[in-house]
Amino acid sequence: MEPLKEMYSRDWVLGLGNHINRVDSNIKPLEFQKQVFSSPWKEMELKQRIDRLSDVLVQNWQGPIADIYPNIISLIHSLREEGVSDFNFPYIFLNDIVTKTGLDDFDSSMKALEKITVFSSAEFAIRFFYKHHFQKTLKQMQTWSKHKEPFVRRLASEGSRPMLPWGIGIPEIKQNPEIHLSILKTLWDDENEIVRRSVANHLNDISKLNPDLVLEFCETRFGKSKELDKNLKHALRTLLKKGNKKSLSFFSYNTKWKPAKINLTLNKKEIKVGDSLEFEVSINQTPKDTTKIRIENKIGFLLGSGKHGYKVFQLGERNLLPKEKIKITKRHSFAPITTRVYYPGIHTISILLNGNEYKLQKFELKGLKSKNV
Repeated sequence: MEPLKEMYSRDWVLGLGNHINRVDSNIKPLEFQKQVFSSPWKEMELKQRIDRLSDVLVQNWQGPIADIYPNIISLIHSLREEGVSDFNFPYIFLNDIVTKTGLDDFDSSMKALEKITVFSSAEFAIRFFYKHHFQKTLKQMQTWSKHKEPFVRRLASEGSRPMLPWGIGIPEIKQNPEIHLSILKTLWDDENEIVRRSVANHLNDISKLNPDLVLEFCETRFGKSKELDKNLKHALRTLLKKGNKKSLSFFSYNTKWKPAKINLTLNKKEIKVGDSLEFEVSINQTPKDTTKIRIENKIGFLLGSGKHGYKVFQLGERNLLPKEKIKITKRHSFAPITTRVYYPGIHTISILLNGNEYKLQKFELKGLKSKNV
């Protein structure tokens, strides 16, 4: 699969240049393409390439955001006329133009981001304004939480997340995650799924910092609809994986239940990076109980420090009838991925049933699998 950074191909950038030329005839498409692809483009990662696109436009559209804003809006209009859809990630660099030219003009910048975020999310850009104008930005986000446009409402939640991936850190938010509760209370049952999902992710962030706050928030909101309950479950996913008893009780998982018998069988005790670990879980229910169970496996990945980092993977949920016996066969790939470094050595695997751990086993991960194998 091609790296995401390659979405900015020469043809794509030239096409963008053609649209920019319609807005500003002083910018020639081929010259714009040349500026974007100047060295060291090939070595640049995705965020650096996004930064390059905004830098080139800032260089060509010199001036404050109040002067540049009309060009950005005209460019978006031109792209939409050609069928480019809203909420389009590749155009996220348009928000960076605002952060690079508008930090000293809060009102004009908010006007710009309110429009741009509908076309390409301003969730990363808004955090620079938290950094420089915290209280004013907080007030703006509270106002946006009631906006008629769903992508603007989403920004009020997504842009204020305590642990937004890719977003710059805002200590005031991380230290006081409850500061945006009024926004989450407004948006948790929003009519638009993209807004509700952002609230769930925001609450999940908070659960890593203040679990009790999220448990209290969710506890009084169950039962309004199956769809909203599902979203609350998504908000509690980290606590569920950690075996938090209160979060499990919300979904009728009995944490005191124990199976009559459980086995975990590995197909190998040694595997190489590039291979998969296959395992089978067998569970026997007790003679008289019918139990709702949540089945997960937990892998302890050896880290460079020699310690283990743990990750939980869900295997299923079901009602287990009296004396019922089930088997689950699963395969976990250790193929190289960009988001994890595999270290040769002893790893672990265990099974979680309703948050309780069973049958911890060890296996050895060896070096990279030979391409000739």
